[in-house]
Amino acid sequence: MKNKIIYSVLLLVTALFAVSCEYDETEFAKLTDNAPDPNATYYVQFKDASKNLESGVAESGDLVDIETSIIVALLGLPQSEAVTVNLTVDPSTTIEPNMYELSSSTVTIPAGSTGASVSFKTNTSEMPVGEPLKLVLNVDAGANTATAGTLLTYNLLRIAFCPLENGTEDLAGAYSSTIDLNGYGDAITTVASDGDLMISGLGVSFINGFWGEAVIEGGTINAKVAANGVVTIPRQYIYTTEYEGDPYDYEIAGTGKWTNCDAKPTLVIDYDIYYVGEDTGLAAQYFPTYLASATLGGTFTMN
Repeated sequence: MKNKIIYSVLLLVTALFAVSCEYDETEFAKLTDNAPDPNATYYVQFKDASKNLESGVAESGDLVDIETSIIVALLGLPQSEAVTVNLTVDPSTTIEPNMYELSSSTVTIPAGSTGASVSFKTNTSEMPVGEPLKLVLNVDAGANTATAGTLLTYNLLRIAFCPLENGTEDLAGAYSSTIDLNGYGDAITTVASDGDLMISGLGVSFINGFWGEAVIEGGTINAKVAANGVVTIPRQYIYTTEYEGDPYDYEIAGTGKWTNCDAKPTLVIDYDIYYVGEDTGLAAQYFPTYLASATLGGTFTMN
């Protein structure tokens, strides 16, 4: 009787093992069989169908075109054959044909893949300055067109940029503070020097009014001016103050931009004042408890 029980148990274990192996092999085959299913349902739509894009300006001052990819994505399993879809310009498009280039009006998704793209580039010099334009495209994959994401809208803008005809000489002069981040606006003066801009007067109102110290020496700093509108103030000595009879040296660092399209040039400068050798500036230390902004500065307009 004991032998019969053992024999029955062995038969049961053998049968379970066989079923388990068969199941494992079947499921393993399903998991590892990556061949595309030619009969699988799929749909096509745009990926990243909405973008806001602006032109740029190189350090040389030259225009930088808007360049991006238009991506078409396949929803579903990859197909065994390539899928080609058409792109058509929607009537709501406001950018003129001479203002942009589309590498192709069709997109081909390779077999086994889930997406492909074409390139888009503006001819920025042909675009009106400061006028928003739109590129609107439709994707057509016939019966396989998705029910959503089939309309692409790119909002395009050529930024207003007016180069300096005489270099930094165009930015030399006396400026008034028209917008100040913390209410300590300064009247500043600028002088062109070997392509740079020497700025005097920054931070004096803050040091006198908020910090409670008098400037006794210095006050002029060197700013690097790029042709693309960028202003950089490298970390440097700015002035010496006096407090209770003792002198204290301070440093400055900041960034900004210049504009030259209005009747008068403007400088937008964000900076902070530092104790020598310290990493955190005074404005950053006292924001937000005592100051409205973690940096000093604002907008300065030439008089």
